[in-house]
Amino acid sequence: MKYLAFFAAAFLGLASCNTPEPIEISLVPYPSSLETGPDRFNLSSSTQLIIDDQGDFSEEIAFFQSMMQQAIGQKLSDKSGENIIEIRKTESSENPEAYHLKITANKMTLEAGAAEGMFYGLMTLRQLLPIGMEAGEVSETIILPELEIHDQPIYDWRAMHLDVSRHFFSMDYLRRYVDLLSFYKLNKLHLHLTDDQGWRIEIKKYPELTEQGAWRTFNDQDSICIEKSKEDPRFALEPKHIEMRNGTPYYGGYYTQEELKEFVSYAKTKHVEIIPEIDMPGHMMAAIAIFPELACNGEAAWGDLFSTPLCPVNEEVYTFVENVLTEVMDIFPSKYIHIGADEVEKKTWEESAVAQQFMKENGMQNVNELQSYFVNRVSTFLQENGKEVVVWDDAMAGGIDPQLKVMYWRNWVAGVPDKAVQNGNEVILAPGDPFYFSTPNSKLFDIYNKPLLGSKFPKELSHKIKGIQACLWTETIPSEALGDAMLFPNVLALAERAWSSEESQDWDSFKSRLVNQLPRLDLLGVKYKYNPTTKLVPFMNVDTDLQQIGITLESEISEPTIYYTTDGSQPTTDSNLYEGEFFVKGSASIAAAIFQDGKITEPILHKQVDYHQAIGKSVEYHKPWNKSYPAGDAGSMTDGYRGGESYNDGIWQGFTNDFEVTVDMGKKTRLNSFSASFMQAAGPGVFMPEYVEVSISDDGENFETALRIDNNVPVTEKEKVVKDFKGSLEGKEARYVKVVALNVQRGFLFVDELVIN
Repeated sequence: MKYLAFFAAAFLGLASCNTPEPIEISLVPYPSSLETGPDRFNLSSSTQLIIDDQGDFSEEIAFFQSMMQQAIGQKLSDKSGENIIEIRKTESSENPEAYHLKITANKMTLEAGAAEGMFYGLMTLRQLLPIGMEAGEVSETIILPELEIHDQPIYDWRAMHLDVSRHFFSMDYLRRYVDLLSFYKLNKLHLHLTDDQGWRIEIKKYPELTEQGAWRTFNDQDSICIEKSKEDPRFALEPKHIEMRNGTPYYGGYYTQEELKEFVSYAKTKHVEIIPEIDMPGHMMAAIAIFPELACNGEAAWGDLFSTPLCPVNEEVYTFVENVLTEVMDIFPSKYIHIGADEVEKKTWEESAVAQQFMKENGMQNVNELQSYFVNRVSTFLQENGKEVVVWDDAMAGGIDPQLKVMYWRNWVAGVPDKAVQNGNEVILAPGDPFYFSTPNSKLFDIYNKPLLGSKFPKELSHKIKGIQACLWTETIPSEALGDAMLFPNVLALAERAWSSEESQDWDSFKSRLVNQLPRLDLLGVKYKYNPTTKLVPFMNVDTDLQQIGITLESEISEPTIYYTTDGSQPTTDSNLYEGEFFVKGSASIAAAIFQDGKITEPILHKQVDYHQAIGKSVEYHKPWNKSYPAGDAGSMTDGYRGGESYNDGIWQGFTNDFEVTVDMGKKTRLNSFSASFMQAAGPGVFMPEYVEVSISDDGENFETALRIDNNVPVTEKEKVVKDFKGSLEGKEARYVKVVALNVQRGFLFVDELVIN
């Protein structure tokens, strides 16, 4: 979380009788540095344009003049005028995307050391111009505020992704996508071009890939969309991507090489790099269905979890892959090629005698090493052709070349970024939670605020974090309208997090500025979905000096009215008005809600807070926690922090064995009560313990059972459940408290705090 002093939007004006009309500045992403003043600059056809760019900004100046045509009805000339706009090239900056914008009463100066920086300066200027220009509304004079901006991004890789395999999207949509990404200073579009459901890129050596692989009869995902479209027309398959063949509808489409080359050139003018992904060796069913000899078992089929992959010991596979990638490299000048390497079904490799013989001859211990062989061989081919290779983090399982860029997506596998940077790899952060925008419950708050790295990430290797990216997977997103709704306004939160310095990021500020961006999105034809939830998100601050816990409440609503209670009762307008962080000594059952027009809204937040006797006390672990879910290591069970809705929030500690610890209270202590919260999420294999047993001891060696709480949550419960295992310790005195929770399902146990009073 970031809390800053400045307000969301700057309102400029003088505190006097001559105060001019305030001008609201609602820039997204927020600049590194913004200073304002009282003067005004009047932009009109009488404004003189001076260009000192050494001939390097011709495309950017053309874009500037097109903005002027939209805004004031004509381009600016170099004839003397009432005031001046100067576009100037400076000495090359250390960061080519940096720019400097200064506006005074008589002059506006926009300068940068490279074309990228100049373009982003123009995007900032565009946000300062009236939104009506986006709909053809022309103004004779535009009044701009006095200001000075110094700005540059914190990350080189600021990206969005689009899956065009599961459902095909038109080239017009891709161009508009690029326009919107560049407007918010995102500089890369990762295009997922191939997958099991469709091959979308023309490969001239293998025309069958698009003649057959780009089209399909309706599959299960299509059927789901068709059913959903009965209630929501945005789920309807777009007719322009359906053609009839002998009375049977075929659904799909593909991009010709010329179309893609033109698209890449267009994106380049907006300083957006198009990064192609040809996913391999898994997710290749569209190709294997046409060329079954590419699979070890000679067929395109589904395994236990994923589709049959390419056969990594078949030389024909590498001929095919290299031929495909040669044409891909000819289309895409990007220095990056993404080869996927995720979700590989390795069962056919385990069952293949040829593959097993190859592994034996090459000293490979398991099929993960065989995948690494494939990845390294394909990567070497690309590297020899001057490309840098990107893979999903799954590729790390059998060892990975430090030169590869690792795209971290499996946020349930904690510690992946740590291991990657320690191996020497650069990492792109794209964790599914919160950066998979295709998830229906994707939360704007989490996109902006959720920590992306664990507490154990080596800070000295932070320079290995190349940037961040969000993804739009389209299994059930068949239309452009639904694509817009899933992307926006989430993209704006991503853009600010990718560009703005940590000091410039402020959630309250962003919420206000976001609302002011929506009318522009309307005029740009973006069919966004913005229904900010009234759900409250609590944050705790444990103060061991004053022996209290501070509670901060956040939400997606801008400047919400919140009432709360500390006894668990439903809040009313007569309850405590939330005015910022409040503190709890001892225990409290917090109940809080947002009120609108004096009425309570759902959901009501319920949060148990306990400053208990065991806070800060040492804990001995008799069985280890799972290294992927360390939380705060040995201090996790007595730090006062309670977990939230996600078991990977850094507070819940995970175990794949029994949970068995002993808390040392430091001295003989009167013990009145015990509680511990466990989570069940059966889908990913998280279950309740069979029981929790509490034993006490004076010497730490001889224990007597004081309490046993049995579980009553069935294994078959599909919904996520948090159960508080609690009971009385009847005022018994002891120094040591042993807690055992039996893991009978042999899945994960997650526990957040041992509350001892």
